[in-house]
Amino acid sequence: MEIRDNDKICIFAPLGGKLDNRESQRLLKEISSERRQIGIDLKYVYDCTIDFIETLKTVAMTKQISIFNIPSDIFVLFNVMRLDRTVNLYVSELDFEESQRRLINREFKLV
Repeated sequence: MEIRDNDKICIFAPLGGKLDNRESQRLLKEISSERRQIGIDLKYVYDCTIDFIETLKTVAMTKQISIFNIPSDIFVLFNVMRLDRTVNLYVSELDFEESQRRLINREFKLV
């Protein structure tokens, strides 16, 4: 796992292609001790398990977490599970650093 930080933000970038229970617990351990704004870079990830999503939901109750560089398959899964309501989703690292252009699933319906 790569960790990039400065005085305001801390970015965690899992280098493994799959986020399973082991990687989720490792990420949880690192995030729980962090006091700055937290971002997770999913640039190298191509698959995630339900353990990762449940860990995100648990951590998001106590800390503000942002995720960016999300692969399309995982983004669809996040939208179906309505993770965008608890975690901030961004397209790129620049959007995350500026806190602009958040990805939100509006779920419009025809009446």
